Amino acid sequence: GRTDSLPSLTVLEPENFVEMNSADARGLGLWNGDLVQVVSPSDGIGQKGRVQVSERIRPGVIAMSHSRGRWENNSKAYKVDGSMGASAPLRGKGVTMNPLARLDPVLGNVSLQEPIGGSVSFSDTKVRVEKVIG
Repeated sequence: GRTDSLPSLTVLEPENFVEMNSADARGLGLWNGDLVQVVSPSDGIGQKGRVQVSERIRPGVIAMSHSRGRWENNSKAYKVDGSMGASAPLRGKGVTMNPLARLDPVLGNVSLQEPIGGSVSFSDTKVRVEKVIG
């Protein structure tokens, strides 16, 4: 999740992707680089990202690195004491998965936590992938 803070890695991969198996991509009429909207019950608007077709991903599953698509973390400049601060716009490039994470049904606006390590339970989130036309 901290890859965006390492310029040497950002140069190698400036944007993350919505990775999916070729069978799933074919079924949705998708090719590498196509723009998609990933929608979950927790994020009905969804998040836009580019597809990367890969045999590394199991059919029926998508993968998204959570080291890109920041809406903060210095991805845009802010005015501080009358001067615009520096920013790193590449940190905002790509797709973020955080809003898609399944919400805790009891607590509401808190991501569901996995019981062993207490981190966000990303692997339990069911999503729908739609091709963005236009």
